[in-house]
Amino acid sequence: MFSIGEDHIRFAQPALSLAIGYRTLAQHCFHHTPPTPYEVEMAIATVEDYIEAMPELQQLASNQVCADAYLQDIARRVGSEQALSQLELERLFNRMADVVSGSPMREGEFPDDKNFFSYLLIVRELSHHLGIQHIALA
Repeated sequence: MFSIGEDHIRFAQPALSLAIGYRTLAQHCFHHTPPTPYEVEMAIATVEDYIEAMPELQQLASNQVCADAYLQDIARRVGSEQALSQLELERLFNRMADVVSGSPMREGEFPDDKNFFSYLLIVRELSHHLGIQHIALA
């Protein structure tokens, strides 16, 4: 189980905490809504630095559980209510990257919320770098 909060990312097994969350990342990196490609690259590098600083995370199970409201919102956006796969997460993240790179955003596609973009980026990076294949929504 894990949770991405405003200022921390917490893992149950192993019991670890990273001192970065969706709000702190958004405040540090995102100065535009949606963020610019440069801001997204800086945010990715920041999250990667935190992940790499905790080698214990490499032992994380590929199936996780999360009860975060933002993750539930993300799952609804991909048409799921109970779980989110790494592929679904990648597709939504890639769509966000398209929007960031100038592709028009469809009405209601993403909220006008830097924290949402930041949360999506963090959960994608966790999934990508830690091999999280499936996230059940609690």
